[in-house]
Amino acid sequence: MIGIIFSALFLGFFTGRFFLAPIAKPLLDTILMTALAVMVFCAGADIGSSRQIVRRFLTVKTLGLSLLVLLATNVGSLGGGYLMGVPFRDALLVSAGMGWYSLSSVLLSAAVGTETGTLAFLANALRELLTILGIPILARFYHLPLVVVGGATSMDSTMPILLQCAGRPAAILGFVNGFLLSLEIPLLFAFLLSPTVSAFLNR
Repeated sequence: MIGIIFSALFLGFFTGRFFLAPIAKPLLDTILMTALAVMVFCAGADIGSSRQIVRRFLTVKTLGLSLLVLLATNVGSLGGGYLMGVPFRDALLVSAGMGWYSLSSVLLSAAVGTETGTLAFLANALRELLTILGIPILARFYHLPLVVVGGATSMDSTMPILLQCAGRPAAILGFVNGFLLSLEIPLLFAFLLSPTVSAFLNR
């Protein structure tokens, strides 16, 4: 999947660099927002179909875990953004994807700009890739703490590696953590992109 996504990115870059005129940007924005709407609908349908797992594992503790993951990721992003000279708002928006690169890159490209959307794609895709590569190594020392590494990806793309390397309890907790983060991420984007918060962070 990662290979396909990066191949599509480079193909799109090549097409935009050599074949598309600047006047095509409004059409691209329309395509992006349409794709985003379809993607969010599919994600909602997938989440809504998981009734039994939701009832069994949706607890105060797992909700607290997902909120801690959000907090830790955003604090780390602010620190990294400060060291690299990235504006606070952009650093928070990039980290708000929690590994969900398809949503964050499309949304931020349309709502903020192509540069921020590209940064969100690279940062969140890299998080997923490093999770897949890192879990087999870290699982020698930890099991349950690994569920937070992949962020929202722990409910889908990185869950098999969690199951294989850390066991069923970690995989189940990872699924619930990713599920809750997938619910929280659109709300976090809406909050960060609101005019009041954007104006405050851009000061």
